This record gives sequence, structure tokens and C-alpha cells, in this order.
Amino acid sequence: MRLTGLLLALMLLFPTFLQAKSPEQVKSAFLFQIAKFVEFPKVNNKQAVTFCFYDVEHGIGELLKDNSNLKINDIPIETLLINKKQQISELSRFCDITYIDETMEDDIIPLWIDTISLSTLTVGESISFLEKGGVVSLVQEGNKIRLYINKQQLLRSSFKVQSRLLAVSKFHPN
Repeated sequence: MRLTGLLLALMLLFPTFLQAKSPEQVKSAFLFQIAKFVEFPKVNNKQAVTFCFYDVEHGIGELLKDNSNLKINDIPIETLLINKKQQISELSRFCDITYIDETMEDDIIPLWIDTISLSTLTVGESISFLEKGGVVSLVQEGNKIRLYINKQQLLRSSFKVQSRLLAVSKFHPN
């Protein structure tokens, strides 16, 4: 009886511990953590790690924008809204990480896949994103989010990924 009362009191005081995290929250955390293990080339002595999104009002873009006080290795993060019509060459000047959710992949990938910058980490949500030239994908498999890396694209890039991140990743194509 005392245990039941204690559990009830804890549930009332700390309801957030009982709530399941949404896939967007998990992917947002993954994206932030991934950035900690990537060394981007120093371009114009940038003072922030820049995450670019096609939507900052919903989903992962919104979550990171709302937590803009976060830092990666003492460097602040910033989130930018980008336009579908922007050229990838423009994005590479100010985006360290560009996130493309699965609903936009078919619209965006054909526009920039041949001109992708080697200094921008592109992150998607499907295996087909990797097959079309993306570098990283956060794929939902059942109730888990798995990190996949396109090793061929990674080898072509100018940023470095630490081995600790590679150790927890799956690779596609193998």
C-alpha cells in the first residue's frame, strides 16, 4: 500500500518520466549527438555548428530550434530554415548538417544529389536516401531508430567522423 502511494506521488510530481518519447524527439537527440562525433572543416572560422532544415516549425527542426542554447564541444548550435529551391552549393556555405525528412526526399534529392557538397553532412530518414547519395540516415525499425551510414559517400566527404560513431552504426550498402 505504501509503495502504491509512493508510485502515485511520483507520477503526479514527475509525469514527464512516464511519457514515451516521440520518434521526432529521439531523432532530434540522435542528430545532436551525431554532430558531437563529426569534425567539420574550418570554413571562415565559423562560430556555430549549423543545422539546416526545410521545416523549423514542426518535427526535428522545431525541437532543435527550441533548444538553441545547446552546445557541441563548447560551440553553440544554430538552426536555419532553408528553401527547397536553394542550390546545394549555397547550402554548403552555411550548413554543416542538412536534415531532409522522408516526406521531402523525393522532392529535394533529384535537385541536388549530383552537386552535393562534400563538406555538408546530409541526414535523411530512409535507406533509399542512402541509395540516392545521402551520407547518414535515421531509420525507424519497429519501435527503434537505427543509425545507418553510406560508407562510400562518407569516404568522399571532407568532414571526419570519429570511430566511436562508426562503431554504433550500420552501413548501407554493405
